[in-house]
Amino acid sequence: MPSLWRLYRTRHGPGLDGIGGMFAGGRWHTQGQRVVYFGGSAAIVVLERLAHADPDLLPSDLQLARFEFPEPVPETKVEEFAALPANWTRYEDATRRIGGQWRRRGSSCILAVPSAILPEESNFVLNPEHPDAKRLRLVRARRFTFDPRVPSSGQPSVTRLSKIT
Repeated sequence: MPSLWRLYRTRHGPGLDGIGGMFAGGRWHTQGQRVVYFGGSAAIVVLERLAHADPDLLPSDLQLARFEFPEPVPETKVEEFAALPANWTRYEDATRRIGGQWRRRGSSCILAVPSAILPEESNFVLNPEHPDAKRLRLVRARRFTFDPRVPSSGQPSVTRLSKIT
């Protein structure tokens, strides 16, 4: 099992209880299901945050954290469970159905899925209600801020400034 990475707001904590899934649906779950999303690398969680946030509203209280299981736990790879339709990045009903079936089956606490932003990268969905999920441990966390050179960080970039002048 690889390291699991998460970028979260300090004031909300790591969110390992999956409560966020109760209030909003995501690519791999419908609203009302407790889930926690992770990335397979620090880079993909940062890219995912940029893709899902208004650049002018990026929070300033972020933590970049790495989690691990002390011993391997079974994981389900999405392709072992169901074939993704060709247009899966635009058809969330299909991916939500797959995620729901995986949760109902209950065979693993982790579902490995491709990133819709960069399918060569892996994301992971945690079912916090699965007994193995309680074994997940925080290994390291640090304050995270977006570099001002990142155009979506809410800071003027060189490109933005050149368009103004």
